Amino acid sequence: CPRCGAKDQYGDACEVCSAVYSPTELKNPYSALTGATPELRSSEHYFFRLSDPRCLAFLQEWTRSKDRHGQPRRQPEVLAKARECLGGDDDAAGGKLADWDISRDAPYFGIEIPDAPGKYFYVWLDAPVGYLASLKAWCAKTGEDFDALMSDPSLEQVHFIGKDIIYFHVLFWPAMLHFAGGKTPER
Repeated sequence: CPRCGAKDQYGDACEVCSAVYSPTELKNPYSALTGATPELRSSEHYFFRLSDPRCLAFLQEWTRSKDRHGQPRRQPEVLAKARECLGGDDDAAGGKLADWDISRDAPYFGIEIPDAPGKYFYVWLDAPVGYLASLKAWCAKTGEDFDALMSDPSLEQVHFIGKDIIYFHVLFWPAMLHFAGGKTPER
């Protein structure tokens, strides 16, 4: 990690101190698969604008809001981790989130980006959509109306996640859902 020096961190965020950074900022980077030193290349990428003031404002409010029963939506530990990324109570604008690179160059796996040969969606962009795709497939199989279910105000979405993926599920996923016009998790 370029901020705290923790070893074996991902190329975009530190699991120890929650720093968000560019892969080029890593100290002594290496491939987890081969041990090789990465080489710097130029490439066009696509980004989700997490730094947009509207996104920051939404995430500040959403992470701190209460559910329909007046209970906190997030566990205290999860809220604390989100605040590390978004800024504290005195930092109304947040500003610690960097735009999120949602594309990867071939060779990669997953879903190719339409009209962008050799570009693939980053797995953390398309994988959570699979949660809803699985629900939609179940609805089709059982005769349930997916759109009616998802628009039902009494439907509560509850996400069970591990602490190592808070960054994705408490920041990226709700922002994706919100700005796509979808329902965000209740808790």
